[in-house]
Amino acid sequence: MHWPNDRRVGPGRRSTDRANPLGATQDVLHDLGHELATLALLTAAVAADPGLSAPTSTRVELIQAQVARLVDLVHGTPVTAPVDVRAVLDQVVAVAAAAGAPVELAPGEPVTSTLDPGVLWRVVSNLVANAVRAGGAVLVEITGTDPLVVEVVDTGPGFGAGPPGRSGRGLGIVDGLVRSVGGITRITPELPAGTRIRVAFGVVEPTEGTPEAT
Repeated sequence: MHWPNDRRVGPGRRSTDRANPLGATQDVLHDLGHELATLALLTAAVAADPGLSAPTSTRVELIQAQVARLVDLVHGTPVTAPVDVRAVLDQVVAVAAAAGAPVELAPGEPVTSTLDPGVLWRVVSNLVANAVRAGGAVLVEITGTDPLVVEVVDTGPGFGAGPPGRSGRGLGIVDGLVRSVGGITRITPELPAGTRIRVAFGVVEPTEGTPEAT
């Protein structure tokens, strides 16, 4: 039974959703923005609790930072200042490590870039998540600054040999994002086992195909 003002047609779908999928997507992003704002308020309230232990406080701070990045992603917040690359990578690694994954960021000098921090965050987050699912230890390293080059290396069984998951979609997202800023993604095997994924941002390369495997 439908209420008089219920515009849904079928299970959970409104007729306007099917007629205008772009509008439906915008509605979802609008609602996500509201929910993320609520999460931001809740985490801020938790962070203000003086009884939190140091480890819990650190995890709450990571959650706050992740929520803030999601808010920027949903709203498309423009960035005009140079981005602290190492700070972005450190957050990605810290989140994975806090969840129990053996992930480390190689030490090095501070690096800044004009790259969209949302692109950098999404690329490295997807690569780290894929590497963690593959198994073994994961190392994230900045190996170039002009152009910016980031490598994610894991000691798992090798590319395509790990447990089934969403790695194919994750790599597709990574490749699309990297190409959108004129970069390229390369996948190479590590010996005796493992995979190295090298992302060079701002390098003009052919735009056809998928991430290169060498």
